[in-house]
Amino acid sequence: KTPEEAIANSNIPSEFKKVSMPEYIIEPPDLILVEVLDALEGRPISGERLVRPDGKISLGFYGEVYVAGLTTSEVKEKIVLHLRKYLTDDLLGLWDVDPKTNQPRAVEPRDSDRVFVDVTAYNSKNYYVLGDVGAPGKLPITGNETVLDAIQYAGGLMPTAAPQNIRLVRPAPPGACCEQLLPVNLAAITSGGDPTTNYQLMPGDRIIVYRDPIVRTTIFLDRLAAPFQTVVNSILQTSFTIRGVQYAALGTRGMTGTGTGTTTTNPSLLTQPGAR
Repeated sequence: KTPEEAIANSNIPSEFKKVSMPEYIIEPPDLILVEVLDALEGRPISGERLVRPDGKISLGFYGEVYVAGLTTSEVKEKIVLHLRKYLTDDLLGLWDVDPKTNQPRAVEPRDSDRVFVDVTAYNSKNYYVLGDVGAPGKLPITGNETVLDAIQYAGGLMPTAAPQNIRLVRPAPPGACCEQLLPVNLAAITSGGDPTTNYQLMPGDRIIVYRDPIVRTTIFLDRLAAPFQTVVNSILQTSFTIRGVQYAALGTRGMTGTGTGTTTTNPSLLTQPGAR
């Protein structure tokens, strides 16, 4: 756990100290837009493409391209190189005329003005809100969310939550030594206007809202007592069933008594042993 004093003096991104996200890496199941201005007649390339679980996108007639783990500029370059099997360099914008020399010159695939690639749905980068919130689960990240935003998006705290016991767990990036466990002072954020622990969220962050200790203890005791309550209820139910069978048997014998002129009465429950 990192002390709040150390957090205030650190460079951990928070509400008023936000940082720009690194260049977006495309992964399944992102949606990317691919447009080629001049394709084959009747074979246009335009519209959104879903990055499949195998990391590829389909270009229909033009085949498939593996795009997972690449930036948009890298995807554009790869698509242009792939399309050279079907389209000319002129259609792909791989050369133009130098205005100074009036001579043709080569254009880098990623700089082509005839092919466009962009991300339309950022589906692969998420954060998680877990514990005693209204709607725990996975939420997409846009790069601007804070802890307070995340709690509100997740439906707010449940009555059983412990507002003083909220943590942000940040997994260690590749090559780092360990994960970060950051405390969240929700009272200071909401009532005191202190943004120190209102961290900017990063992909993969986990916000954990713990349950109130009194509620946890009550639930534990209920679970502990549940088997004994089941046994006691079974014993009582069996006892009542046996008692009912006995009363029914006594009543049957009374109704079928023998002897001429003998009058027998059905025993009342109040005359039975143990009755009050």
